[in-house]
Amino acid sequence: MRKFFVFIILSSILGISASPASASHPQTVTVRLLSADLAELSSFQVPTANAISGVSIATGDLGTDGIDEIIVGNGLGNEPRVHAYRTDGSEIGSFLAYDASMGVGVHVAVCDLDGDNVNEIITVPDRGGSPHVRVFNNFGALIDPGFFAYDSTLTTGVNLACGDLNADGSDELVTLPSAGAGSHVRIWNRRDGTMKLSREFFVFNGDDLRGLVGTIHDEHLRVSAQLGSDHTTFTYKLSTDVSLVSTISSTTDADTHTGMFSNGERTYITTTNGQMIDVDTFITSSVVAPFGAITACALMGSTATIVIADARPIAGGFVEEKSILIDLSEQRLYAYKNGLLDNSFLVSTARSPWKTPIGNHTVLAKVPLVHYAGGTGADAYDLGWIPYNLRFYPHIYIHYAPWHNNFGHVMSHGCVNVNLENIKWIYDWAEENISVDVQE
Repeated sequence: MRKFFVFIILSSILGISASPASASHPQTVTVRLLSADLAELSSFQVPTANAISGVSIATGDLGTDGIDEIIVGNGLGNEPRVHAYRTDGSEIGSFLAYDASMGVGVHVAVCDLDGDNVNEIITVPDRGGSPHVRVFNNFGALIDPGFFAYDSTLTTGVNLACGDLNADGSDELVTLPSAGAGSHVRIWNRRDGTMKLSREFFVFNGDDLRGLVGTIHDEHLRVSAQLGSDHTTFTYKLSTDVSLVSTISSTTDADTHTGMFSNGERTYITTTNGQMIDVDTFITSSVVAPFGAITACALMGSTATIVIADARPIAGGFVEEKSILIDLSEQRLYAYKNGLLDNSFLVSTARSPWKTPIGNHTVLAKVPLVHYAGGTGADAYDLGWIPYNLRFYPHIYIHYAPWHNNFGHVMSHGCVNVNLENIKWIYDWAEENISVDVQE
C-alpha cells in the first residue's frame, strides 16, 4: 500500500479535515519550488484563515521512495494543523499537532530520530505557545507524548533544526529560542523511544534576547541571531564537546531572520524583507512575498532544490510593551508586544463618506458593552448592545461586528469592525493607554 493512501486513511480515522478559511474573504499562502539558480519551477496555494501568519515548512521523504514531501505547519490565527504535500502541490493528508483551539502557529521539522531510515515529523508551537515539542511518525501518529524544551512558561516561540551531528546514523533535534528569549541552544537525542537532552550551551550572554535561527550542515550546527542586521553565523562542532569552529560576519539591510537552511551545498538565512542570504558569500537574492517575509527549506530528492513559502513578519510597530497598528490600505490590524508581532487579522474600517481617524491614538477605555445606534431617516441604524469595545477616539471603537462577515473590506461608519474570535483576543490582550496607530 502506498504511503499516500495510508496517510489519507489515518486522517479519516482521526476525523481530521482541512484548515478553515474565511468564507467571505478566503486567504492563501504561496509555496514555491525553485531550481538551484532560484528560477521558479512551480507553485501552489495553501488555504489559511490568516494569511499574514505565513507557514512553517520542512521537507523529507515520508516513505521509502526517495522522493521528498513538503511538510507545512499552519501559522498564527489558524488551528495547529500539519499538512503533507507532494511537490506538485497535491495534499497527501494532515493532522492536528495540538488542540484545535490553540490559536498560535506551529513550527515543523522532518528527520530520522531513530536511525531506522524512516523520518519523523517534529512540531513545537510558535510565538504565543509553550515550548512543548511533539514527535509524530511519518503517517502523522503521535509517538512521543511530548516534552518541554524550556520552561513551560516561555511563550516567545521556539525554532527547530534537525540533522546528524555525530555521524551515528540518527539525527539530533536542536531547539533554538525565538526572538524575545535568550540564546539557549539545546540538543536532543531519541533513545529507547524517549527524547533526552544531550547537551546545551548559550551562543550569547544571558541578557541577549535576539533569539536564534539555525540549521545542521555537514555535521555542524550553524546559528545566527534572529533579530538585528548583524548577520554573524556561528558554526559549532558537537560530536563530543561544544566546539566553536568559525564565525562569519556581515551587515545587510535585512533586520529580522525567519530561518536558516542548507540545500546540501550552501547555507542560507531567510529574512522578513524577502531575502535569501548566502551566509558564506553574503550574496543576496530577493523573492517577492505579500508581506515581505519568507522562509525556505531544501528538497534533496527532487530536481527542485529550494522550497520557499510566505512567512510571518516578526518585528515592527512601536518599541513599546504593547501597541496596535491599523493599516487602512490592507484592512488589517497588527498587535505588537515589545516590538514583536503577537497577532494580526483582517478588519473592516470606514466606507465613504465616513472616515476612520488617521494618526496616533491610544486606547482610551475598555468598554464591556456599547449601544451602537444613530443616524436619521434612511441612514438611521440601531445595532443593539455590542460586547468587547476598545475606544481609541471619541465615539470611535475597535469592536465586535456580528452583523457582517466581510472583514478585509470597508464596511463601517468610522469604527474598526472585528469578528468574534479576534475581538475576544484583542480585548483581553489590550490595555488602556497603549498606542493605536491608524495609517493609510
